[in-house]
Amino acid sequence: MNFVAIIFLLMVIVLAFFIAMLFLVNHFQLLTPERDGHLFPLYFIIFLSLVIGAALSIFVGKRILQPIGDLRQAMSQVAKGDFTIQLSEEKQMEDVEELYHDFNLMVKELGSIETLRNDFVSTVSHEFKTPIATIKGYVQLLQNEALSPAERGEYLERMLEGTQQLTHLTDNILKLSKLENQGLGLDFQGFRLDEQIREVILFLQPKWEQLNLSLDLDLPRTEFYGNEEFLYQVWLNLMDNAIKYSQKNSSIHVHLQNTESEQIITLSDEGIGMTPEITERIFDKFYQSDTSRKTKGNGLGLALAKQIVELHQGRIEVKSSPDQGSKFKIYLPNNLKNS
Repeated sequence: MNFVAIIFLLMVIVLAFFIAMLFLVNHFQLLTPERDGHLFPLYFIIFLSLVIGAALSIFVGKRILQPIGDLRQAMSQVAKGDFTIQLSEEKQMEDVEELYHDFNLMVKELGSIETLRNDFVSTVSHEFKTPIATIKGYVQLLQNEALSPAERGEYLERMLEGTQQLTHLTDNILKLSKLENQGLGLDFQGFRLDEQIREVILFLQPKWEQLNLSLDLDLPRTEFYGNEEFLYQVWLNLMDNAIKYSQKNSSIHVHLQNTESEQIITLSDEGIGMTPEITERIFDKFYQSDTSRKTKGNGLGLALAKQIVELHQGRIEVKSSPDQGSKFKIYLPNNLKNS
């Protein structure tokens, strides 16, 4: 619109100028053959027309066509995979400035997506590579006929652990993909929330008994409307993490609070805790605070839990300090059935 307005205004000015020139020529009879140099005004008008036309062409070329050409070249670079290119937004017409701003923003977003994709591929490749290499190594060892039955059984057990790790990783990736693609198309139904949490605790009993952990449970009877399958995964991931990072002979606290508008589930441990930097990134996909990978896991559990809670229109919060344990709070609204 600015471009059209400018061209229209220039045309009006030029038209008014030529009308004024023709009026002067006619008024003073400058083009009469009887007058000496009567063709000079005509030559002057032609010359002035050329100057004005050239000025308009330069203006349009520099202010409108050149920015479009620069944008075309920049888009060609982006098409080749260069997401670092940025266009200067200064000293441009308002519409061109907005166009450049949107282009720069798009390139930044594409660069971020490309970085995430590369990180995802790199991390998944690393996660798959470790158990596969382990399984391959024990397969080679099993080819030794001199192995004792005890050694053979130990190697088979290690191979089984590797396959379970691969299964757990693929399951989590598939669940995240399902959540991201299906979104709010999850199947909601009524179930006992307190019983579900107890089932998870019983399922993980071998793990917390091995560390001699004591459990402080406060789970009043609670009817809830949501996706039973995925919420089970939330409690499983949170409880498994609490056990994994707890000290021997410590305690885990699981409380369920019923309110009129929501259910509040609090799960806290007395484990190693986390720094503020780790706490900020704990829900990122594939993020692991233990870069040495001494602890089992693939950095998907908490990301999966957060996404499930958000699909139930809830939220999850965490508070933690090093050597002081961690406390997770999950808020689930009660009005999902009517939403």
